[in-house]
Amino acid sequence: MTLGAMARYPRVHCPVCDDVVAGVPTRRIGMLSVHDHKRTARALVLCPGSMAHVPAADALAVQEELPEDPVTAAAVETPTLF
Repeated sequence: MTLGAMARYPRVHCPVCDDVVAGVPTRRIGMLSVHDHKRTARALVLCPGSMAHVPAADALAVQEELPEDPVTAAAVETPTLF
């Protein structure tokens, strides 16, 4: 066991600025979220590509998002407490 060795997130390319940043695991299989990052170091605004979902480089399968059906979305009622 080596001391001081820390695990790190896999690296992905940002779809907006094409910078190599950390990829944060998501609940979707085979997908990673682009970690929050700035285009320039002194900027006050994050890159628009932050938190975008991109496929992992070594993913064997990717879980697609289900399209939201407006008919079933309207049919779901929110429960009332009182």
